[in-house]
Amino acid sequence: MEEMPLPEPPLSAVPGDRAREYESVNNRLYLVRVLIALTVLGVYLFSGASAELANGLRLRFSSWAVTNALYTLITVFGFATIMFPITLYRDYVIEHRYGLSRQSLESWFADFLKSLLLELGLATLFFGVVYAFLRYFPVHWWLWASCFYILFAVVLTSIAPVLIMPLFHKFEPLDDPNLADAVKAFAEKEGMRVVGVYRWGLEEKTNTANAALAGLGRTRRIILGDTMLTGYSREEILAVLAHEIGHQRHRDMLRLMVVGAALALGGFYIAHVTLNELVARLGFRGPDDIAAFPVFIFCLFLFSLVTMPFSNAYSRRREFAADAYAVRTMGGADSLVGALEKLASQNLADRNPPRWIEFLLHSHPSISRRVARARGQAAGSSGPSGAA
Repeated sequence: MEEMPLPEPPLSAVPGDRAREYESVNNRLYLVRVLIALTVLGVYLFSGASAELANGLRLRFSSWAVTNALYTLITVFGFATIMFPITLYRDYVIEHRYGLSRQSLESWFADFLKSLLLELGLATLFFGVVYAFLRYFPVHWWLWASCFYILFAVVLTSIAPVLIMPLFHKFEPLDDPNLADAVKAFAEKEGMRVVGVYRWGLEEKTNTANAALAGLGRTRRIILGDTMLTGYSREEILAVLAHEIGHQRHRDMLRLMVVGAALALGGFYIAHVTLNELVARLGFRGPDDIAAFPVFIFCLFLFSLVTMPFSNAYSRRREFAADAYAVRTMGGADSLVGALEKLASQNLADRNPPRWIEFLLHSHPSISRRVARARGQAAGSSGPSGAA
């Protein structure tokens, strides 16, 4: 792989300032992306472009399923094309500016194309099924769509470590047998059955670190980023693993799926009501008219924006609980705190972001709050109040 030149000097010499700058840049880009998305949806709908595309496809194809599939492909591709400049700036330029990425432009673009093809395929499948529910079950389609959303999420979670993640990174059995045995024994002692311990090839593309307990059932495996295998002690790696096992022992995936299902139910129901109210006024054939797709997406998008702070708050509570499990399992806070501090430095995380930013945008508590909570628990107290 072509080596990238050394990253530009940091914009600030103080690591904390640099992390805050990085966080601030990404927050501003997030706001820009939201505004662009809403603007594009509005223009697509009210300019008549959506209706023109749908009607043109109907004239060429007698099958409503083919029409819907082609409409979805063209629409998703068009949106990705419009967003490409800001995606390039956020995921390539900014990551290199702050020294987090090692990818060449060619490698980054190849990953972008793979993710786009994956997005096109998944979106076409998902909305194809949802619009079939709209067509055949017009009164209760939102209930069927919510059930399908859960099934879709479970399948994706199961196949991700086997079929999806290897498209972007190399996975191979961990080549340190002592660490692999220790990690697997630790997981099994905590009641987790895994198919193996794998080295996650991150370092050829990034300087950031990560680890996970990925997959479900027969696909569940421990994956350790190679960027974590140097610079972290065995106890720190085990503490990170203990945190992930804590999620499993607390059934957090199931909990979050239940929350996600409730949110999906709410979002689809709002879309159901809105489509029934607006499609006739906007000149569409009915709620199942693919030309009204921008209205459908606007409802889901706006609902997700409104509810995101509350779903994030619940996620932060589960992260605190997983940290507490790691502290109990490791017999103290030092190894977890050490790992958190190193991860914050390596991944350029703002250790103490403004509370309103954390409330609105963060699915994980700030590093400072996690460290304080872990040390408080180890000292026999509950630590500072924190679960938002």
